[in-house]
Amino acid sequence: MVKHFSHRHELCSYQVQEDDEIICSSCELPLDLMMNSATSAYKCTKSKCNFYLHDLCFELPQEIKHKSHPKHPLILSTPPYEYGEFTCDACGEFGTCFTFHCTHCKYDLHVQCATLPETLSHHHHHHLLTLLYSLPDRHENEGRLNICDFCQGTFPRGCWLYSCRDCDYSTHLGCSTAESDQDYPEDQIIISS
Repeated sequence: MVKHFSHRHELCSYQVQEDDEIICSSCELPLDLMMNSATSAYKCTKSKCNFYLHDLCFELPQEIKHKSHPKHPLILSTPPYEYGEFTCDACGEFGTCFTFHCTHCKYDLHVQCATLPETLSHHHHHHLLTLLYSLPDRHENEGRLNICDFCQGTFPRGCWLYSCRDCDYSTHLGCSTAESDQDYPEDQIIISS
């Protein structure tokens, strides 16, 4: 039995089964998404409590410094807002599970957005793509339509994207990572001491 700071009950080890339809209470992704021969997770010991965590989510630091928000540390917590949900400042999507949250600025990141790699390769582009925390100025200055080169959708103002500056190729975060098996890279996170 172990304790996690975010949950009032004790947790025990849980062996993930293929096709489990259980959602992680931290990252909102299915427990079986990261299946390998020894995939395990944690679950609440109370039978009526549906609290589950991937091993990787259990190990997340409680506080990080992130390049997208250098002024203040981000604290791992449940959404601190009235309705128990937040809007991620990286992707613009809602979240109801854990957020890396700045109490000073009301800045929030999904767990998976906070741990995105700074660079990645995409199967539809031959150069490495770099994570940008805002739309490049040249897109706004040239009047270029701010369209994802993969899905042709527009970029929401203020959201992050992956871009190849040499080719002027840009994609939404989801379009860049949809077919990528990126786990939780640690090079993006600087753990506070």
